[in-house]
Amino acid sequence: MADLIITNGDVAGELLRRTLRGPEVLPWRDVLHDGPVPMTNTLAELTDVRVRHLAGSGGGDFGAIEFELTSRDRGLCVSGEFDNVIIWFEHDLYDQLQLLQVIDWFAAHPIAPGKLLLVQVDDYIGGQEPDAIVDQRASARPVSQAQLDLAVKAWRAFRQNTSAAWAGLLTEDLNALPFLRGAVVRMLEELPGPDGLSRTERQILECLHEDPTLTAIALFAKVQKYEEVEFMGDWIFWRILNGLVIGPNPLVAGINGAPLQFDDRDRMKAYLTSQPALTTLGKSVLSGNADWAENHPVDRWWGGTHLARDTLWRWD
Repeated sequence: MADLIITNGDVAGELLRRTLRGPEVLPWRDVLHDGPVPMTNTLAELTDVRVRHLAGSGGGDFGAIEFELTSRDRGLCVSGEFDNVIIWFEHDLYDQLQLLQVIDWFAAHPIAPGKLLLVQVDDYIGGQEPDAIVDQRASARPVSQAQLDLAVKAWRAFRQNTSAAWAGLLTEDLNALPFLRGAVVRMLEELPGPDGLSRTERQILECLHEDPTLTAIALFAKVQKYEEVEFMGDWIFWRILNGLVIGPNPLVAGINGAPLQFDDRDRMKAYLTSQPALTTLGKSVLSGNADWAENHPVDRWWGGTHLARDTLWRWD
């Protein structure tokens, strides 16, 4: 049989499929840095949690998401029938969490020695030229025991009900997976800071402070430029922006049609072309004179950790 490539999504997968001519491609797709990723006994149980979260958060039709993720899981189950399985992911947070989940699965379901290969790249696959793709394929190496062990440890740490184990990875030797350290730090930065804001929320406020003329769609583009390594899609960004706009004590005003509704074209256009602005509280939180967590009920998931008033882990 042909090789099986497991990668981050459809754009990267289609480019790899066209360039290499032959391998089957299994897109992973899940946005693991958003929503619950708790400890479960099986992959099927975790997939059920993820389907419910993604569909319930506006990520698409429940049936379509369920079909995509359960089909993906079935692809893993037959992966041993291929000549080689190539895990091919990028350097950003979105990919690194997927990489951990996939390697952890193979640690528990090993295939023949030498058949599980890894390609790690420090650029986005979708923007690569064909020659670079061919060179990267040639750079694939068998997944080592050190990589298996580190991925299992990190994936377990991410799914704990506190963020302490994930933060503890920064004291470990992470060189076996060279882009993991950056992902660990960036995920920690999505915890509330001393001001109650995640890094993404803080960047939104900073951008609006710097340029009050931004539209919502321009705000998304500008916030991405604050990232050392971009990882966030627009759907997740709008959910975070909605959280700053909706509620009794908003930090951002001026958004029309919030929350964003993808199935309502007129409302979506009004939202994206709105000109958001900081509220008085938004200015106070940004300047360090108020705590967003004290003015807003925190209720969200960070990996396996449920952040709430009584379990409010912060990262300074």
